[in-house]
Amino acid sequence: MSGEAVYISSRQNPYVMRVASLSDNKGRAREGLFKFGGFKLFSEAVACGLDIERVILREDVAKKLEEEVRHVMPNAEICVFSESAFDKVSDEKSPEGIITVAKHIDKITKIATIDNIAKLLPPETTVIALESLRDPGNLGTIIRSAAAFGVDTIILSSDCADVYNTRTVRGAMGALFSRRILIADDFPALIAKLSECGRRTLAATLSPDAKTLGDTVLSRSDCVVIGNEGHGLSDETVRVCTSAVIIPMMSGVGVESLNAATAASIFMWELTKNEGYSV
Repeated sequence: MSGEAVYISSRQNPYVMRVASLSDNKGRAREGLFKFGGFKLFSEAVACGLDIERVILREDVAKKLEEEVRHVMPNAEICVFSESAFDKVSDEKSPEGIITVAKHIDKITKIATIDNIAKLLPPETTVIALESLRDPGNLGTIIRSAAAFGVDTIILSSDCADVYNTRTVRGAMGALFSRRILIADDFPALIAKLSECGRRTLAATLSPDAKTLGDTVLSRSDCVVIGNEGHGLSDETVRVCTSAVIIPMMSGVGVESLNAATAASIFMWELTKNEGYSV
């Protein structure tokens, strides 16, 4: 078991400043760490084998929470922060009084070259791809849906929201810890390579030749490509996709398109609906 919890009171303490820097993308990249709040996420991170650097507890609830943390992770390194110091590092509006600091996840990797994509994504892998998705909440929701529908891998363009953003982690509800995520610098080239490897790549876009979901049957080997919340997919990405697909909707005021996370969830259901689910 680890030693006694370390108490820190000052908001200017170097470690407090370090943890506070994890609220920023640059700070997370520099430190190779990210943070998230809540006991449930901490428990799921432990269950998924994340490399946890430290658990931070707020002073007023530290005694009770330390017992619960030790029950889940007996050797946890624990810091108790004064309420003032805790407020400095918390991104939550109503924090439970526990923040976990963890190292970046092995299953989340950047793709420097697309030459080995066939090896990275064998035929049995189920994939969805996201281009320029900027809202961390949307990204987190899609990751959560991917886990629910058995989609193994999510491909992101490098300008998508940061997977380690607090809102992404919270929206994913622990699914971030188990999904494989590939981040591509050259997104259109990667999609084109998937097509070359025999996958059908379907652009979710309102093109004239788009097929209607329901009239076209999706399978686990397909890869649906979802675009930016406001502008959709880039022209280059649409060109390299095998074909296009749309979700049929009612027409009327306010009905122009679906939220990206909602659309992605519908497509992922269609990809895997014949597999069966445990309830």
